[in-house]
This record gives sequence, structure tokens and C-alpha cells, in this order.
Amino acid sequence: MKPTAVAACAALGVALTLTHAPAAADSVSEPVLKTELDGMPGTEANIVVFDVDPDWETDHHFHPGHVFVYVVEGTVKIDIDGEDPVEYGPGEAFYERPNVSMVGSNASTTDRAKIVVFQIGKAGKPLMVSN
Repeated sequence: MKPTAVAACAALGVALTLTHAPAAADSVSEPVLKTELDGMPGTEANIVVFDVDPDWETDHHFHPGHVFVYVVEGTVKIDIDGEDPVEYGPGEAFYERPNVSMVGSNASTTDRAKIVVFQIGKAGKPLMVSN
């Protein structure tokens, strides 16, 4: 896959996560790319950029597809069921396995966070499912 396609996919995953999460009035999600993947019928990639408020938190959820997240600024905390929470800062990236329940949040009570999400999943299916 070309580097631009990979980057675009990563951004979309973040955006999808944020658009399905409760957000304060100033939290913003910006879809960057949504495209079906050549050679992988029925599979699409999504890239989304999320710019979230302090104390922002998702609902308890899982992703049916593969999610890759890159932290642009701030610190995000990922709390996967059955595991210790992990925080990621600017320049760090992480992978969220499909069908694993979790909560994501801005780890700061005072600073915004900005992430790029790239998700690969079945075309036309939800990218995030609350549970």
C-alpha cells in the first residue's frame, strides 16, 4: 500500500472513533478519507482527525475492524478491558485490536488532544460499536 494511503487510513480511524464518542461543544472530528481498498472487496479504510477537549472520553466500545492511532498533540489514555490503562503522547502511535472492548480519553484535565485515526473494516459496517 502506498504511504499516502496508509496515512489516510490512519487518520480516518481516529476520526471515526471521535465521531462516535460523546464530545464537548469544542471537540471536533474531521473525516479525511473513506475509500474501498483495491484487491480487498468489501473492505474500506477510513481516516479521521480528532481534536478533543480536556476530560473528553468515549463510551465503552469496540471496533469491528483494525484501528491505528497517531497522537499529534496532547496525551490520550486507552483503557482496554482486563489490561492496565496506557497513555500515549505526541509522536506516539498504537494499534487497537478488533472486537476488544475499551474506553479512550484525553488524559489531561487542562489541555486539548489531537489524534489521527486510521481504521480498516468491512464496507458499510459501523466502525465503532458501543457496549
